[in-house]
Amino acid sequence: MSKTVKSTPQDRLLATARQLFLAQGIPQTGINTVTAKADIARMTLYNNFASKEELILAVFEKETELRRAAIENAQNASHEPLDKVRALFAVALEQASKAGFRGCAFVNLAIETAAPDSKLHHLARQHKDWIAQNIQDALGEGYCDDPKTLSQQIALLWDGGVVGAYIHQSDKPIHLAQSAAESLVKSSRR
Repeated sequence: MSKTVKSTPQDRLLATARQLFLAQGIPQTGINTVTAKADIARMTLYNNFASKEELILAVFEKETELRRAAIENAQNASHEPLDKVRALFAVALEQASKAGFRGCAFVNLAIETAAPDSKLHHLARQHKDWIAQNIQDALGEGYCDDPKTLSQQIALLWDGGVVGAYIHQSDKPIHLAQSAAESLVKSSRR
């Protein structure tokens, strides 16, 4: 007989809040909606998280882990810098193909929380900095004269492609951004 693993109230809260925040947006998702969908009492929420902000922070810390793992897994099969950059865009294409796609979760987090000095905005900025550093690491030492600038340019293309995919409801902006990134990578090689 197989055992069914029951999720804890905290696990249900995080999973439900993640699904709702990503699908509807943070401002549009109230605590009552989260607790009702997670099938837990409001007091259970506050026993696990001091505030909605703390719940959001926990959700996006988990989202950071998931996104980083997806990018690293996609890049693991690649050895060439250009292939690693292509793998990054493949992750963006995969995200854009999912039902309920609303662009970049971290761009949305930064905009929806709207306080550049908040923990939430800081988390969004850290994730974006990680993307740029990931690209710089993928390029490797000695790939080009200014790998930091190149990695930041590619990260901006990636963000633009993802946001454009949501705005236009098409993956074409991601393909265009990837093409531009490939051109930058090829033309920057020493």
